[in-house]
Amino acid sequence: MRQPLKRTIVAPVAIALLLAVAACGGSKSKTASSSTSTATTTAAAPSANPRTATTATATSGPVHATLHGANHAPVAGKNWSYTVHVTDASGKPLAGTVETDFVVAGLGVVGKETPAVHKLKDGTLSDAVQFPADAVGHPITLVAVIQTSAGAVALGWPVNVSK
Repeated sequence: MRQPLKRTIVAPVAIALLLAVAACGGSKSKTASSSTSTATTTAAAPSANPRTATTATATSGPVHATLHGANHAPVAGKNWSYTVHVTDASGKPLAGTVETDFVVAGLGVVGKETPAVHKLKDGTLSDAVQFPADAVGHPITLVAVIQTSAGAVALGWPVNVSK
């Protein structure tokens, strides 16, 4: 199995808790968006919406996807791994992309991983991120927005960051 790439979430900005992720060895660019709507259902099909993803498994017609995090309690400043698997209805790995967003309850999408979009390799993405100490105590959901030629799904993995 391929070693996950290390990613770091840059410290959030006060009340907005703006999350951004800097790639190891890459630039420290900050990408964040603000939104105020929230929901509690899984979105699927071409309009996959990261603000509505709350499950770790989704099937949307021919797209079958799972998101699995190391646990639901990452430790601030330490690598926390997650994996996305995407197949068609017959179990064949699908090519496509995964956009990783960070959602905070009440605020919607507050940040994206940098780079924001990752390619699926043989239907799989394995990655690692580090949450900042400022994320402790905030309800955060890592959301994988998966796009393939067969369709799109959004999956969420809620976490509670600890010290």
